[in-house]
Amino acid sequence: MLRELRELLNEQLECLFGIISMKGTIILCSDVSQEGKDFEKFDELIKNTKDKPAIDGLIFTKIKAIKNVQYYVFVEQIGENTEFVLNLVALYTKDYLRSNIEKTDKEYFFKQILQNDISGQELDKRNKVFRFDNGTKKAVATIRTQSIPEYPVSEVLKNLFHDMKDFVITTLDNSDTVIILTVKEDFESMLLSAVSTLEEQLMVSVKASIGRYFTLLEEAKNSYITSLKAFDIGSLYREGYAVYNYNNMGIARLFHDIPVQKLEYFIEETITSDIYDQIDDETIKTMQAFFENNLNISETARKMYLHRNTLVYRIEKFNKLTGLDVQKFESAVLFHTICQIKCFLRNLGRD
Repeated sequence: MLRELRELLNEQLECLFGIISMKGTIILCSDVSQEGKDFEKFDELIKNTKDKPAIDGLIFTKIKAIKNVQYYVFVEQIGENTEFVLNLVALYTKDYLRSNIEKTDKEYFFKQILQNDISGQELDKRNKVFRFDNGTKKAVATIRTQSIPEYPVSEVLKNLFHDMKDFVITTLDNSDTVIILTVKEDFESMLLSAVSTLEEQLMVSVKASIGRYFTLLEEAKNSYITSLKAFDIGSLYREGYAVYNYNNMGIARLFHDIPVQKLEYFIEETITSDIYDQIDDETIKTMQAFFENNLNISETARKMYLHRNTLVYRIEKFNKLTGLDVQKFESAVLFHTICQIKCFLRNLGRD
């Protein structure tokens, strides 16, 4: 899109001209080899308080093109007509960018990626403008409200995350609000705090989900898809949670992708429902504690305030009933998996 603007200006001008983003990147230049490079004296430029500062034979002016996005436009100094040419480039640039707002807008760019509506070549080209850091771990988080609030969710989130690097937010056609956030140590707690703020300010119930972490921008689409999966899994498996993190859902992610009938067959082939139903809650809790303590009888007995012989009796009783030997790792993993599947099916209403 910016190439079209360059060609348009080239038809009118014979001097050097260009556009610099507020990050100091030359995003358009009549000398194409300069596009994508950093303007070396950008710090000097932004500190200059003159309306049309001159640096190294170039003259600059600042324009506001779309929403609150600003750019520097420059031309080379060519004598008495320099200021006229600069104003011409600024006018063409503002009009062109405003008429092509969707193509230059960072939020729209993000939306295209999530909806798989952009080619790899175009993604690379546009990222030269927006300059996402491909070396930093990020995630797509989806915010979902129980009902549509009077005030936009996106506006509240913009205020909360305005100083975060590479933060982008957009609202999709299904009314979900989707954001890209840099993954930090307090990332999940920060999102939990945002959910709380949204509920307080908008007076609606809010849930959030976090998709698979990624570093390359083209992986954002998959992160979004897994954030939607996190909603499905979390609503079944983590009732009462305000934030569902796909990356922390462990084996539940596997269950979600396996047909329910296959899960039910697996249980019946391993330990029939009749036998499972004979296992009381006390025994299941004992087995879970045993697994959590790495199959260590002494440590489990201590944590459960049981005599060691009592714990051994419960384990032997369980082994006799099920035909498993949970003191062996393979059987322990098998029964732990069965318990997880039973919980999953119960929440689906299949148990």
